[in-house]
Amino acid sequence: MKKRTLIGVIVPVLARAFTQDILRGAIAQLRLCGCDAVILAPLIQFESAMPAHAQAEREIFRMIESPDFDGFLYLKDEATMGRAVIDEIEQRLIRSQKYVMTVDEQAHPVFDSTQYDDYDDFGKLTEHLIEVHGCKRIYCLTGPKESHQAQTRLRAWKDCMTQHGLYFDESYYYYGTFWYDSAIAYSKKLLSGEFPMPEAIVCGNDIMAVSLIKSLIAHGVRVPEDVAVTGYDGYPFSANVEVTLTTYTRNHGQLGADAVRRLYRNLTGLLCSKVHRQNSGFRIGSSCGCTNIPADQFVLDSDAAIPHMWKDYRFGISMTPDLAQAKHIPDLLSRALFYGRMLYEVQHIGVYLSEPDGTCRLAASYDEGALPEIRSETLPPNSAAAFLSGSTEPEIIFLSPLHMNARRFGMISLRCSGSRVYDESWLHFVTELETALDRFPDAAAESPIVSKSERSRNAMQEKLRQLRQKMRETPGEAWTVERLCAETDLPKSTLQKHYKLQFGKSLFEDLIEFRIDRAKRLLTETALPLGEIAVLCGYSTDSYFMKQFKQMTGLTPTEYRKKV
Repeated sequence: MKKRTLIGVIVPVLARAFTQDILRGAIAQLRLCGCDAVILAPLIQFESAMPAHAQAEREIFRMIESPDFDGFLYLKDEATMGRAVIDEIEQRLIRSQKYVMTVDEQAHPVFDSTQYDDYDDFGKLTEHLIEVHGCKRIYCLTGPKESHQAQTRLRAWKDCMTQHGLYFDESYYYYGTFWYDSAIAYSKKLLSGEFPMPEAIVCGNDIMAVSLIKSLIAHGVRVPEDVAVTGYDGYPFSANVEVTLTTYTRNHGQLGADAVRRLYRNLTGLLCSKVHRQNSGFRIGSSCGCTNIPADQFVLDSDAAIPHMWKDYRFGISMTPDLAQAKHIPDLLSRALFYGRMLYEVQHIGVYLSEPDGTCRLAASYDEGALPEIRSETLPPNSAAAFLSGSTEPEIIFLSPLHMNARRFGMISLRCSGSRVYDESWLHFVTELETALDRFPDAAAESPIVSKSERSRNAMQEKLRQLRQKMRETPGEAWTVERLCAETDLPKSTLQKHYKLQFGKSLFEDLIEFRIDRAKRLLTETALPLGEIAVLCGYSTDSYFMKQFKQMTGLTPTEYRKKV
């Protein structure tokens, strides 16, 4: 079979919405072009991490040296990466002698770049304040002085002010960091009188705008009555209940897709069809002074959305006490992957532990629809392609380091459906796993091979975890003793004994909690009558439901609904 083009993607920690959007667009285009990709994905903000932890996290960038890569897509973010990390990455990219496409950066002496021109879009915000609201004294809070995007947005503001014959000087604009801290510092200058209070402020991004609004309001300055504020980027942020942000949606997803399309053409000489991500556009809020706010201005990318109930369920489960009971590494990995498979739309997780000599081996994996698998499989050294499964469909793999401060365990991989990127649930999962691995003195070297009896015990524990998950997801079903035994293929006494040993509660204590938890959500999130809620939660009579609800919460269902 002909080898597919393998792209290395270098990204910062996906803590910022615009970076996630760029990457989602890039992933959609990579799939359409038929490329595989290994995303070298750190999970920390380097500048604020402890030095030993940051240094170990940087090990993921050694993979840039893999000869398997055909080219690289490079998303950098100085605020979360820092200059030292960026310098290291770029030196490795140069030594690789592979083609590199940067995203939304100024011209680089070696790398190519795909840029987004903010000039016209940002200018529309200043025009809106002038032409719609009659503002004349308008300040600009932009990003770092060395940032191409910050300078483009500042130039658009200056030109718009000049075209409308409005005065400004150097005191009218301020270089921030594109982060909330600089907006707070700027608000202090305004509040102290160092800069006279303007009629309006256009901010270089939404994060600074929201932070500025909150800081001004906290000190008695009304927005927009005393000063109007606009953002830029177009995320549905809200400063508080009363003040929603006027902003402009920057089409980050399309930028990522276009960068991949150019990268693919330069690597292969072939053109690929173009994916289309969400459209850009003006978003009216009340922070500029507008009162007629259009409804449903923001169209949420389906690849970014996670159902609210799913998030509640995911974070309602604590891995910590379960992982703390693990007796050895295979047991730990089996328990951890049970939680990993609950992540939204996850297709694959691989845990790779390092040998003392530095070689990596696949120690455990989970694939959608299957049980976690514990095994030992040594990977070829310095091979990015070794993390791919060899599927006939394009594969997009996130690869991140596993370590606790300077103590290195290996790496972990993630594959999701569609164009999804990792989120806070993944960060939570990896952090819990690293903390648990740190309990074992020889975590990286311990063999994943287990005895037959241990495999049998692990299999039973996995069945019980699956049963508990199913009861939590469907508490309203008729969970009889006979059905519980049939689900696990275990006799009644064995099931009850080992369930309580594993989870610290009996089957029916857990089931009652799951039913009451569901009742609480239905009482607060719906207007359903109590009779329907009782049925949906598995109760045959209203009176029994109400009696058990009050025993568990101290309130009747009606009292709970009114109170919460």
